[in-house]
Amino acid sequence: MATTVVLLLCLTVLVAVAGVATTAGLTVVERRREFGLLRALGLSGAAVHRMVTLECALYGVLGGILGLALGVPYSWLVVRVAETSAPFTVPAGQLAAVLAALVLVTAAAGTVPALRASRTPPTVAVAQGD
Repeated sequence: MATTVVLLLCLTVLVAVAGVATTAGLTVVERRREFGLLRALGLSGAAVHRMVTLECALYGVLGGILGLALGVPYSWLVVRVAETSAPFTVPAGQLAAVLAALVLVTAAAGTVPALRASRTPPTVAVAQGD
């Protein structure tokens, strides 16, 4: 049973990472002019890269917190309805580790789009029409 739960958790994280990578890629395409303007105003390519990577990590933080906010009460309800003799306990350490891993993996998923954003020449991006 525990193996099934862990595998479902891994599958959920994989789907979340794919969603973050897709969202970050679309963000970079849609905000190309903005990144070019920031680069023209003096922001370095490394700073643009950090900004996009941090946005992706923030997606992981928000997704993890929302998942915990919905998952813990639902788990409590399932244990209560099942009327098992086992007490309901929240493995805080394991959940914190999964949340930290989710943040790191979502930040890593944004590295390729962040590289694309940081390599956008300011002149090309600003001159690009709508």
